[in-house]
Amino acid sequence: MRIQDYIIATTKHAASEAFKYAKKVPADKLDWKPIDSGRSVLDQLRELAKCPVWAYDLVAGGDLPEWSEESMAAMKAEAAQWVTVEDCEQVCNANLEKLFTLYAQVPDERLTETKWLPFGGGRDFTIAEIMDYPNWNFVYHLGQIAYVQTLYGDSEMY
Repeated sequence: MRIQDYIIATTKHAASEAFKYAKKVPADKLDWKPIDSGRSVLDQLRELAKCPVWAYDLVAGGDLPEWSEESMAAMKAEAAQWVTVEDCEQVCNANLEKLFTLYAQVPDERLTETKWLPFGGGRDFTIAEIMDYPNWNFVYHLGQIAYVQTLYGDSEMY
């Protein structure tokens, strides 16, 4: 199995798990934040819906989006249209489909190419690492969603 296929499979699974847990959150808890500086489940799902686009742009040869006040406001306005778990999942799946089509076409020689990104103080990331970012992000937010669930009393393992 090529690493590209493995990343596609693990990312599909992680996305499925994150949305499976989110679908168990009662509607009145989707916007609930356990602390003022925390993030609601719906807010996290909106990020998950968009993150395949960032990975696509980077792997396709582009750069990170501009993080200006204007661009952040535009992203928030776009995400505000996704008001349910299902809305976020639909957008996410469409973005993942496009991303996976790109990933399937990435030749092995590109996997070790690097691109400097500002994360963690800034460093060169390989294309393989960038390709795995959505998987990491889905797993990370799955854990956060499960933790939020425990805070309102749901400790089921779905």
